[in-house]
Amino acid sequence: MGSKQVQEPEPNLPQKLPTPTIQSDSGISIPAIQGSYCWGGTCADYASLNFEDNTPVQVLAGEDLSIDMGIDIPPDEISISEYVDNRNAYVTSSDGTFQLPKEPGTHYYGAFVRWSSPQDSQISLGDTFFTFVVRVVEKK
Repeated sequence: MGSKQVQEPEPNLPQKLPTPTIQSDSGISIPAIQGSYCWGGTCADYASLNFEDNTPVQVLAGEDLSIDMGIDIPPDEISISEYVDNRNAYVTSSDGTFQLPKEPGTHYYGAFVRWSSPQDSQISLGDTFFTFVVRVVEKK
């Protein structure tokens, strides 16, 4: 007898592109600037990173930041990078939560979030990229 492969239904992502909520452990909200995305059959491609429109938000050194996409279906991938001297460095995160540097200064971040097909992880059901900027200050 042959074996049957049960296919999971595609998750029902919302029609509207989700807006990230970025928040520090102490409750400070950090605004995100939308970048490139593919969502609901529409794709928008931005030629460069957009940090000019970001106003740095003051946060405490070493504090955790978390990114919540505000929908019930968790993403399959959240990749966070810090941009220093026109280079990006991957930031280790756990489900969109990561620790800020302990060094004071302005830090530039980008995040890529993707939802994949349960049948084939190479098929994207939707993805988004956004940037945010924080000014890390020492704890008093």
